[in-house]
Amino acid sequence: MKSKIGIILVFLGSVFLTSEKFVNTENAVKFYFTVFALFSGVIILLFRNRNIKLSVYEITSFSVMKGLFVVGVFQSLYGILQYIGKYPSNHNSFAVTGSFDNPAGFIAVLSLLFPIGIFWCIKSKRLEQRLVFFSVGLILFSIIISGSRTGLLAVIISTISIFIIEFQLLSKIKYFKLKVFSTIILLLASLFILYVWKPDSANGRLLIWNVSTEMIKDKPLIGFGYKGFQANYMSYQAQYFKENPHSIFKQLADNVTHPFNEFIKIAVNYGIIGLLLYILLISIVFWKLFKSKHPQKNILVGMLVSFITISFFSYPLQYAPIWLLLSYLSLVAFYVRLYEKNLPLIIRIPIIGVCFLGVILFSFRMKCELEWKDIAVKSLKGQTKQMLPKYEKLYPYLKYNSLFLYNYGAELNVARQFERSKILLNECQKKFNDYDLQMLLADNYYHIGDTTEAIIIYQHAENMIPCKFLPLYRQFEIYKKNEKVSNAKEIAQKIVKKQVKVKSTTVESIIEKADNYLNEKE
Repeated sequence: MKSKIGIILVFLGSVFLTSEKFVNTENAVKFYFTVFALFSGVIILLFRNRNIKLSVYEITSFSVMKGLFVVGVFQSLYGILQYIGKYPSNHNSFAVTGSFDNPAGFIAVLSLLFPIGIFWCIKSKRLEQRLVFFSVGLILFSIIISGSRTGLLAVIISTISIFIIEFQLLSKIKYFKLKVFSTIILLLASLFILYVWKPDSANGRLLIWNVSTEMIKDKPLIGFGYKGFQANYMSYQAQYFKENPHSIFKQLADNVTHPFNEFIKIAVNYGIIGLLLYILLISIVFWKLFKSKHPQKNILVGMLVSFITISFFSYPLQYAPIWLLLSYLSLVAFYVRLYEKNLPLIIRIPIIGVCFLGVILFSFRMKCELEWKDIAVKSLKGQTKQMLPKYEKLYPYLKYNSLFLYNYGAELNVARQFERSKILLNECQKKFNDYDLQMLLADNYYHIGDTTEAIIIYQHAENMIPCKFLPLYRQFEIYKKNEKVSNAKEIAQKIVKKQVKVKSTTVESIIEKADNYLNEKE
């Protein structure tokens, strides 16, 4: 009973916990809580010397799944309250995010829990069935108001998969070709409807996938390595727009840190070899679940189908509760192969030791992140120069964190330590690179007197996101200051003719200054 309650509480924490003490307010505390809970759970299990197979059987019971679904219902209510304005969203661009940084995490969790509600509704009766049906409706409604096409597609496909398995619908269709044809038509119709719903968003993803394909072509076998996508994608996007200056995607381009497709990301980071291994693993888990004799196998297959669907259009692996649910599915998939007897002491002691070591290492990492948030807040309050020694003290421990390097480099820029900022940002772009980093880097080069390199970087930033005006304006200012009239006029003409994506006083001011300069030089 304790283990059942424990797994539900761990999942509850992984979904709902947030903390202003971390730089990543919504996700960091979820990650650390989940890691510490899992380490602690393994330690307790091994100390108690319980039968592992029996413990896994307990935590994968239908009662536990019901508890997980209830957590999802509370999350959906949180999203609905955000939608009606009772609670603030965690993202300026989205009305509904739940307890996550944006709708992606919110939708991923609800979509994976949705099959539990469908199966529960099928198996229950009378009042219980009505309550469950209402709860399923709440989750579906929260997905709809979030505006997520991916979430809707996932719940539709996972629900169909549950009905197919539960009622053996495919066996009732006589001809195999008709089965395949019906499935393809249904999927194509769903994709078309979702495309028409938000065409700009869909076209934006097509751009990202197109550029990502070029990355895969360059390093097809082993990829760019860990975080290779974040480090290299924006440079490839810049090259794409440099070669295709009249692309229909120009106005849709923005900073990109994920390809909105887990399979593409794995292919970029780890090549075709990594992708094939990942597909093999997913296929094995799916087959094991499908062939399983677990009484709730329909739910588990539906959850995995939902995860696979979301993986084609989003980034569910960014979130701790999704890893928890995938571990849950894997436990069931390989349940029959688990050790049936109590583990001998010679095996338990090393595992306990590794878990304790993990707790210590992650505790130290968490302590560093808490200190980072404290000095980052003080820097924003105007205490940048006083905080720089503390940044330097944290550097040896957080230098592998690309966001820390970016933050440290930005604060050095504010403190006018341009040379050191340049070094930090050059180090950062080996792990993470985007338009904002390039703009900061160019500013550093400008202030240390290397205007030639500054202009090259501003041009690179301009190609990254062609709809931005600031890179052009910075080039215009440099040419104007150095009295290079022909170059300044050329850039000014680009500014005046440039299509405006979002009107703002800043853009209007830039256009006005460029226009005035052209009038002066006529």
